[in-house]
Amino acid sequence: MRKIYFCHGTPGSAADADLLARANPGVEIVALDLLQYPPELAHQALTDALISESDEPVHLAGFSIGAMAAIQIAVSHPDRIAQLTLISPAAPLQLGDFLPHMAGKPVFDLAIKKPKLLRALAVFQGVLSRVSPRLVLNMLFAKCGPMEQELLQDPDFMQAMGTALQESFINRREANLSYVQAYVRDWRDALPRVQCPVDLWHGSKDGWSPPQMSVALQERFGTSCTLHEVEDSEHYSTLRQVKL
Repeated sequence: MRKIYFCHGTPGSAADADLLARANPGVEIVALDLLQYPPELAHQALTDALISESDEPVHLAGFSIGAMAAIQIAVSHPDRIAQLTLISPAAPLQLGDFLPHMAGKPVFDLAIKKPKLLRALAVFQGVLSRVSPRLVLNMLFAKCGPMEQELLQDPDFMQAMGTALQESFINRREANLSYVQAYVRDWRDALPRVQCPVDLWHGSKDGWSPPQMSVALQERFGTSCTLHEVEDSEHYSTLRQVKL
């Protein structure tokens, strides 16, 4: 069976891979344990996953902020990564005027301007996730459209999101924070160093990562990059549809 290695989003967990697997029954989606390492050592998560594998080329996928990790892993392992697939990717904020159009704007603003308040927010999210995870999810998805709201009625999706809250806001809060803080820094210089072909998948109505992010990424990656727009789809609903 063909394998694809997967970098989850933030907040997120390895359970995000289950959402991608549903549309790809003939593919083994191997989730990397990103939160085991700080962002600058994300490549070690791939090394761990490949420890008992052959030296065959690797197809790597990244979702949302996980795209940042996937890009940096591709840069660190140009000899191993043969294909990069980025789904609903969160591009570097410095590539355009994206922040006003992102559902996570308040969080990213805190990460940029008031990191101590961001840490306090993370503690609050952890407490609330223990007491009422459904309330946290309703808050996170409050500005999403009908396709994302429909997912909140799906037991499998809710299970994956529950695991995401547990891992990102409770069990591994510091690791999750480190990815948010790394994301808002300027990491544009990694983009031209990607040597493999890149596929971008982006929903036309994504409110978490604006579709213009993939347009900007395509411009940076150049002719080796293909952009697939998923009409009327949003953030997680695109992850559920992509066929690899």
